[in-house]
Amino acid sequence: MNDLIDRLARLDGTASTPSESVVSGDLARAHSALGRRRRTRAAMAGTGLTLGLGAALGVVTVIDNDADPRPATTPSDSGRQEAGSLDLVDYTGKQPEGFELAKVPAGYVLQGSDAYVLTLAASGDDTHPLDFENKVVIMLESQDAAQELGAGQDVTINGEPGVLETNGEGTRILRWFQGEHLVMVQVWEGIDLADDQVVELAEGITVSGDVEAGVG
Repeated sequence: MNDLIDRLARLDGTASTPSESVVSGDLARAHSALGRRRRTRAAMAGTGLTLGLGAALGVVTVIDNDADPRPATTPSDSGRQEAGSLDLVDYTGKQPEGFELAKVPAGYVLQGSDAYVLTLAASGDDTHPLDFENKVVIMLESQDAAQELGAGQDVTINGEPGVLETNGEGTRILRWFQGEHLVMVQVWEGIDLADDQVVELAEGITVSGDVEAGVG
């Protein structure tokens, strides 16, 4: 009975809206769970996975569009080796919480950041900072996930090994260790940066003492 009363109470519209830090933590955990699921499937298989945000309720949703499977990619044919149409420019704004930046894609601005996640979006993009579509996202791998680089194209970031993974739709995730932290940069499909530009962007990222990894 008490459980039923509690459930009814949550439907009366008086529940408080989750804070940005709570939503960020949830999103980081969802992202990490998504990464683990990808790595357990066929290597680099395109599964049409999309990470989204239920903005009205502050609920993170992960949508798996398996109805339209795409051919698997391999390190030799994934990513973008040719020059991209976007340049990288010096970041001149105030350094954000969690991750410090040296470079950003031209025309992109810091849309949001906290101890869990940093989002870069095209100027004029007014979507929620935790909606990752068409954006560059920086975060740490979840504390509960395997602390490993995974499969993909081998790259080097400031002398350290990294792996650039590209899914069937073209979204890229670069992973590398910075000290004890496993850092991830996600570049959404359609953002016209070459692979070496993604690496250059990563080389300008510094993890600060304020950063936190999600759990779950």
